[in-house]
Formats: sequence, structure tokens, C-alpha cells
Amino acid sequence: MINRCYFGSFVIALCALVDPAFAQDENPDWYGFVGVRGGLVEGQAGWPEGGFGRLYAGADGVDDTDPWGRIEAQLGLDWTAGTSWRGRLHGLARAEDSDVPGPAVGLTEAWVGYQRAVGNQSELMARGGLMFYPSSQENIDRLWGSPYTLTYSAINSWFAEEFRPIGLDLEWRRFLESGQEWSAAATVFAGNDTLGTLLAWRGWAMHDRLSVVGERLALPPVFSLEADGSFGQNQRLFRTTAFGEDLDDRPGLAFRVRTDKPGRFNAQLAWIDNRGDRTLHGQEYAWHTRFWLAGGFFRVTESFEMMVELTRGRTTMNFPGMPWVDADFQAAYWLGSFDTAIGRWSLRHDRFTVSDQLRNLGWGVFDDRGQAWTLAWIHRLGERSRFGAELLWLDSRRTVAAQSGFPADTSGASLTLEWRYLF
Repeated sequence: MINRCYFGSFVIALCALVDPAFAQDENPDWYGFVGVRGGLVEGQAGWPEGGFGRLYAGADGVDDTDPWGRIEAQLGLDWTAGTSWRGRLHGLARAEDSDVPGPAVGLTEAWVGYQRAVGNQSELMARGGLMFYPSSQENIDRLWGSPYTLTYSAINSWFAEEFRPIGLDLEWRRFLESGQEWSAAATVFAGNDTLGTLLAWRGWAMHDRLSVVGERLALPPVFSLEADGSFGQNQRLFRTTAFGEDLDDRPGLAFRVRTDKPGRFNAQLAWIDNRGDRTLHGQEYAWHTRFWLAGGFFRVTESFEMMVELTRGRTTMNFPGMPWVDADFQAAYWLGSFDTAIGRWSLRHDRFTVSDQLRNLGWGVFDDRGQAWTLAWIHRLGERSRFGAELLWLDSRRTVAAQSGFPADTSGASLTLEWRYLF
């Protein structure tokens, strides 16, 4: 068990154990990009700045429009040793608005893996470390990016924010003569005890910002999080740590099954439970969050793809006694993408809700309702660069925003342009 320590030391220990094997790899694979992104956004201040807005950036109010920009670099390193050992490191650096409290440099992924054949048609794979949960239908690029849109779906935006398992993933895969594959997997993880915090306090959001290990994310100005509020007396004021330090010494569990015909279709079902003990640890609460996650992909023609993902679950906080927060949540999206000679065109529709089961006016009513449409165009410019443009319209309401003295209308719209240099 990883007990109250950051995962960096665990990764170093793992790499030390397998260093003789990795030393055999004479050609580690470095890759990444440097990107410039910006545009115009309408709506309340964005969530990274501590506002009730749902998008990465925001303006002064619901009907105001402001420009924004960001420079980011991401770097990945993959290495292999023989046919069995492999590993990955993934980090980033970014220049953001001074109102965003996140670090300029951080680690997003670090794991070591081993795989071996079991009989003639099966294999067993193990990964240990900090990893993205392998569920996303849209985030399929090597740095957990999307080739379809500039802004991720609500589901995968949430995963980018505060779900990054730190532990061990075991997967068994069976290969059929028809080319179809079946797999079953289980994950034991730590360091994700605050999972669910953002869904409750802020609600769903849409962006592409990856949290890094130990990062303290901004919370919106919910009235009960003030220093004299019901939660602010104990909770760190308007900050939550996405993942890194384990709070309650209780490992989370995840299970998934999948069928796949590579390049044609797949379907997957997963259950995730962080098993948080719901109590206060220092200045952070451990939330108990568990949810189903289902998804599928189908290539209709050589140029047209469709995918869908949906989740449904529950998050609670504070025990023993009656929970202080008890909320059901669900979200879904479908996406269609058409690849043409002049670029890839993608259209996505998201719907999401949070249903407060307590509705305590003294603490806040955390109901959340919203939907969004995203239209994106991404075009590769030779081997080393790509350009993208995206229009996003989001309609949403947040009850606790009105209770906190802000407009209940947390809708937003954005025009985003991006250029990347790939290496």
C-alpha cells in the first residue's frame, strides 16, 4: 500500500528494480509537441481560475466575451526491453493566465509494464505506476490527447482533472482466429481519495487541461466553503488536490471487460470504486465515489467513425453520521468523425447531470444540468505540425452558484484555434 507519500518515490523504486532490463533498450522513443492555443470565450470565469464557468477560460460575466491564450509543451518517453518489458514517462510544461494556480511543470504519467504470452492465443499484461485509466474512446493519441476535438467530452475532462490511478493494473487478453479480441482486467489503486470533489462543488466541465501529480486545483466560490461556512472551517479553502498523496490507506478497485476488433469496433464496460472513507484528513476530505462506465466505437466506413461513452454513479462525503454531500451523477456523449483530404471534421453532443440527494440549503444544493455541442476541424500540415479550429456551445445551470451570489446560468461558448509542432 502507498501510505501518505507521493508517487514519485514509488516510480523511482520501480525503475531501479527493472533498470537492468531497460538498459538493453538502445532506442528509447521520445515524442511530444509544443502548442499555442487561444480564442474567444463567453461566460463566467473558467473553473481553473476558481469560477463557476464550465470551460477552461471565461469572461467577466454570462454575456461577456474575452480573449484567452495558452502555451503548452508535452513530452513522452516510451522504452522497451526485449518483448516483455516496457515503460512510459509523460510530463508537461505550460504558461497559463496568472489567475490559474497550477504548477508550470508537472508529471502526468509514469509506469512500468510487463507482458508475456499464455498459451498460443492469450497474453497477460501488468502495469504498475501512475496511469490514465484505459477507457476513453476519444483520447486515443499517445499523450492521452484526442485526434477528434480540441476540447474533451465532459466525462474525459473529469478524468483529466481528478482520476489518475496510482497502482497496479492486470489484464488478460484472448485473441480469436477471426481477429477479434476479448479481455478482462482489474486495477488496485491509491492516491485518488478526493475523486468526486469537483463534480459536487463545481459540477461538470469541458476542457483539455491535464492535472499533474499533487496539483491543487481551484474550487468555485461556493458559500459553504468560505472560512466561516459549514465546510470551510475544515476543508482547505477553495483548493482540492487532484491525486497524489493517499489519505485513508484504503485501496480503490476497478474492473473492466472489453471486446475489440482493432480498427473496426470495440465495446467496454467498467466499474470503478475509490473506496474513500469519507472523513477529513488534515485539510482534505476523502470522498467515496463509485460509478459504471461504458463505451463503444464503430468504424462505419474507411472515413467515418462513431463512438459513445456514458457513466452513472454516486459520490458522498463525511462519515460517520449523515453524509454532508450525497449526489448521483451521470454523463454521456456521442461523437461522429469524418476524415477528409482537407482535415478531420468531428461533431459531438454531451449531456450531463448531478442530482443532490440531500438538498440542504445551509450547505448548498449541488444539482447540475447541462448539454453541449462541439464542432471541430483538425488538419495535419505535413509530418510535423497540425492546425485545429473548434466551436463549442454549452448550456447549463448550477443552483449553488445562485446561492453563492453568482448567476445560476453557467453556460458558455467558445471559438478555439490551435497550432502544434509535433516531434
